[in-house]
Amino acid sequence: MTEGAVSDTTPRNAIRFVLAAWTGFTVLIATLIVLIPLRMVELGFGIDSISAVVAAAGVGGFLSAEAIGRAAGRFGAVRLLRAGLVTMGISVLLIGVFEGLAPLLILHATVGVATSAIRVGSQLVVRNRVAETHRGRVHGLQGATNRTMMLVAPVLVGIAWERLRPQWSFALPVIVSAALLLAAGRLSVQPVAQQRSGGAGMPLARMARYSMGPILFNAARAGRMLLLPLFGLELDLSASQIGLLIGLTSATDVLVSPISGLVMDRRGRMATIIPTFTLMASGFVVLAVADSAWVVAIAAAVLGLGNGFSAGLLLTIGTDLAPTGFEGPFLGRFGALSDIGRLVGPFLVGVLGESLGLSVAAIVLAGVTVAGLAAMIILIGETRPGGEPSTIHAH
Repeated sequence: MTEGAVSDTTPRNAIRFVLAAWTGFTVLIATLIVLIPLRMVELGFGIDSISAVVAAAGVGGFLSAEAIGRAAGRFGAVRLLRAGLVTMGISVLLIGVFEGLAPLLILHATVGVATSAIRVGSQLVVRNRVAETHRGRVHGLQGATNRTMMLVAPVLVGIAWERLRPQWSFALPVIVSAALLLAAGRLSVQPVAQQRSGGAGMPLARMARYSMGPILFNAARAGRMLLLPLFGLELDLSASQIGLLIGLTSATDVLVSPISGLVMDRRGRMATIIPTFTLMASGFVVLAVADSAWVVAIAAAVLGLGNGFSAGLLLTIGTDLAPTGFEGPFLGRFGALSDIGRLVGPFLVGVLGESLGLSVAAIVLAGVTVAGLAAMIILIGETRPGGEPSTIHAH
């Protein structure tokens, strides 16, 4: 049995291993959202320095994509996933220790590298060891776990910061993450299949084509989380009311996220893509015409439903599309390219909101979402194995 083949003897172990490791990962990521600003303000840094450190993770993940892909081919998915989680845990601990800007930049960039390793490693374990008919469900559960931890972990770590020493706020999530990985049990490291040379297994133009829809979708998703509080500020809502708006969109997101994977496996990826993009575009349109807190709340709920229905979608599509023999390099590049949208979305909101108004920014994001849907349908199509997927060949 090679790393590149599906094992029929350990699917449950593989699923348990992936979900436990992914939960540990999301605990660490969710807590850093709160801990990095708190830590850096405590150290006397300004907004510009905090923003630079936050952005360093994205830069680290993007620049390491090629290397992560090669590492997957050389060492295998299980080792890559474990190494990523251990590296992230160590980095989180050290962020709570070092005080200079340079070390904080390097450490959070390392978190970005580890994030890429964990994502690619989990996708490869699912592709190699989980039946194709359950692929969407496993990735859907990963997406649901991510949303749940983003809702719960920041609150808990904020309480820990206030009641314990700051260093314990960094140590506790690492302890939880390590415990989850230990509780998952062992997953055998299978021999690594020979990976072919020659990049990601397909021409760059085709890689760009497959990435266009995910880039546009991630731009809309990232823009949503900046646009909602800005609309709240424009309507003179209080901080607590703005917090409720974010809580509402997150709660509806979590509410529907568990069913995404089931729909993808039973009805195909398009059965998730179409309602996801339609709901999100509709939410942006409602937001564009909002003139009261109640209308903004309705838009927040609709946007949350749309985003929740996409739980695990991009992970699943990437796993489906990865060409045999080039899985690691492809998934590394595909994830890095898709993440470009996370940088573009907030930038669009900032520039358009400042120059033309937030309503225009919301309409543009609705257009971005519709363009993303068109790209998914035309440039990718249905990718579910056995459901007339796009034909993927290694070149």
